[in-house]
Amino acid sequence: MALDISDFTAPGPSRSADANHSIPPLAETIAAFIGRTSRGPINDPLIVSSFEDYRRNFGGHGSCGFLSVAVHQFFQHGGRLAAIVRVANNATRATLNLPAGEQQLRLYSREPGGHTVLRASVDYDGLPENTDRFNLAVQRLARPGSHLVEDQELFRALSMDDSDDRFVVDVLRSSALIQLGGPLPETRPDATRPEHPGQPLPYVGLETSGDDGDELTDYDVIGSNDERTGLFALDDLPRVDLVNIPLLPSGSDLSSTTFLAAERYCARRKATLIWDPPWTWTSAETALLGLRSAGYASPNAMTYFPRVSPAASPERYPQGVPAGGAVAGLLATMDRARDWHVDGELHDQLRVGLVPQSTVEARSARVLTRRGINVFSARPPHGALLLGNVSMASTSGVSRLWQRLDRRRMVAFVLKSLERHTRWALRAPWDRAFEQRLIGQVNVFLNGLFDRGAFAGRRPEQAFFVKLQAAVQGEQRELVMRVGLALERPSEFLEYDIVHETSFSHARPVPPQSAAQLAG
Repeated sequence: MALDISDFTAPGPSRSADANHSIPPLAETIAAFIGRTSRGPINDPLIVSSFEDYRRNFGGHGSCGFLSVAVHQFFQHGGRLAAIVRVANNATRATLNLPAGEQQLRLYSREPGGHTVLRASVDYDGLPENTDRFNLAVQRLARPGSHLVEDQELFRALSMDDSDDRFVVDVLRSSALIQLGGPLPETRPDATRPEHPGQPLPYVGLETSGDDGDELTDYDVIGSNDERTGLFALDDLPRVDLVNIPLLPSGSDLSSTTFLAAERYCARRKATLIWDPPWTWTSAETALLGLRSAGYASPNAMTYFPRVSPAASPERYPQGVPAGGAVAGLLATMDRARDWHVDGELHDQLRVGLVPQSTVEARSARVLTRRGINVFSARPPHGALLLGNVSMASTSGVSRLWQRLDRRRMVAFVLKSLERHTRWALRAPWDRAFEQRLIGQVNVFLNGLFDRGAFAGRRPEQAFFVKLQAAVQGEQRELVMRVGLALERPSEFLEYDIVHETSFSHARPVPPQSAAQLAG
């Protein structure tokens, strides 16, 4: 079951923000991970709050890819909420057939994949004679040959009569383990009885196992906007802050098509894409060349170099493993303790025995960070530090403003918060006190961030402003609130319009009045 992310917004109320509620100055970071897993729902984002929670829903570490590694790193490095989107390429379901006289009741595993081990039993206990009803028990086992039951569902008094309120087709729609397949038999399935009295109730095992399918393609990861698959499955979540698509285990890289789709998606959701360094990045020189030749440049994305290795067994992964999960965990931890006073570096430490897969000399590290690549730098005896605080924004033009990763993420947080927590204004009566209540709520929020060092200026009026720009009544209400934020110099504002319409809310940058002004 997915968690309600409003329960993890802190401090302050968030479930139904209105004029009487403050806008929370902090919110628990939600990191989304997209890729292959051993099992679990496909294209259905599920929020987990621990690696054990992930293991129960998606299986543990396996050969499918690095998604489980990324999630494990995330929680080890302080992350608390991970949204998992399982995607697959031609994965198939396991089948299980229950005899029903000369016919059979065919069941499929609800989730495709080769790691789902199911068994089922049928009995008529407690049911009246001369009835078509039956009881069905379905269990999911830890692995083939195991008797460790990880999940179980019991369905009592099922009926083969389509007019009955316990009709098997209707009841099994709620199952998380199985679904019906093929035509129904004419009679109820046979009871699974032991050969001799006193023996344990036998179970019917799988007829055929499922399959994990093929390696993912860009198409599988990106998915469909209309069908809400792949990356677009995240639209089912009201908020997402970080997105990571772990490297493929085959040694091949996802193409720039995936990068472009993911960074555009993050731009729309005001999230940050954590882009794992491609396998071809084997040195500082190849990283710089790869970044330049691929054309990766976006203020909505960040990357790092090098990959990491387990300190205890580096030979297990000679090319290293991606550290996107660790980066997400470090960012989530910093977000939780955010005072917005930064010195231009991330300076946060890798934990749990992970070390940089290769050494980056100090001079090369400075070049990498100037070009938009954060660096894991070994610092004995303290492990490794993540240095840089840089996005992948272009180093030319107005994009230079967004090279500071913390600055870009802070503005995204402000805009998301205002979109979400001032939408009440669209539903409120627009009386004389309305503007005062709305502007007052936003001023309190921005002033709290100002006190934490988020904006330039010695006084609040030099650091930010907010004013009601337009309000249109009628069947299609629209409210526009303009916000200005000073990021570099006092009273030099980046301006945004927070637009609330009947069907949705969004923030849009206000074009600069002159070439000397900065644009978001």
